[in-house]
Amino acid sequence: MAVQSLDQVLTGLRSHLTNDLALGPVCTRVMLRTGVNIRTPRPEQVRDAALVAKVVATLGDMGYAL
Repeated sequence: MAVQSLDQVLTGLRSHLTNDLALGPVCTRVMLRTGVNIRTPRPEQVRDAALVAKVVATLGDMGYAL
């Protein structure tokens, strides 16, 4: 199943991390590289296919394949 929203991205990322403390630095790196805050995205970003693809690709580059 393809990831279709930033909510799904965050859920998938949480399944890769052992605790919430590790989530902060990863979210910060994603924000710096993409301009998207995956913890609290703006409403128009949640289902934006191009942004979701960019975030998924960035996470993949970081070693978190969703």
